[in-house]
Amino acid sequence: MDIRALDRRAVEVTGAVIDRLTDEQLDLASPCSEWTVRGVIGHMVGNNHGMLAKLAGQAAPGDVDLGEDPRAEFRETAEAFLAAFGTDEAQEAPFELLGVERTGAVAQSVHFADVLVHAWDIASAAGIDLRFDEDLAEAAVKVVSRFPEELWGPGGAFSARLPVAEGASAHERLLALTGRAPVASAA
Repeated sequence: MDIRALDRRAVEVTGAVIDRLTDEQLDLASPCSEWTVRGVIGHMVGNNHGMLAKLAGQAAPGDVDLGEDPRAEFRETAEAFLAAFGTDEAQEAPFELLGVERTGAVAQSVHFADVLVHAWDIASAAGIDLRFDEDLAEAAVKVVSRFPEELWGPGGAFSARLPVAEGASAHERLLALTGRAPVASAA
């Protein structure tokens, strides 16, 4: 499946979770130990701004202000991201990631996996049961499995990978691969 369609689905899943949040839930601790739910949303909004700027050949903006409504800010920046990366030209454009030149399609695959996994983080913090569609989770597992080793563990983007049972679902494998304990999900 085209990464653009996968990313749109991830944005829809994440947006649906974010839209369910109360104002009070925005300040809950998240499984991302350094961030509240609001901080996770801010991270995704900041990524949207930064990747849009890179695609346009501009410097990434500094700190991002979520304004009055973090839900709307996520939706607006995610839609702008999807529109900008929706063209064949953007998919083929050179795009620097971690000091290596890639393509816009590779950058969008990273966006896809990041947004999808953070949907679980936010849902877990808010007590919302979230289980990814298997095809979406399997696609994200493939993307995340190609990330460089230095992204895991102390100082990395992800906690250390967790063991996962043989026969685990793609949902469970994705969470374990990104250092998240599937059992931590709300029942």
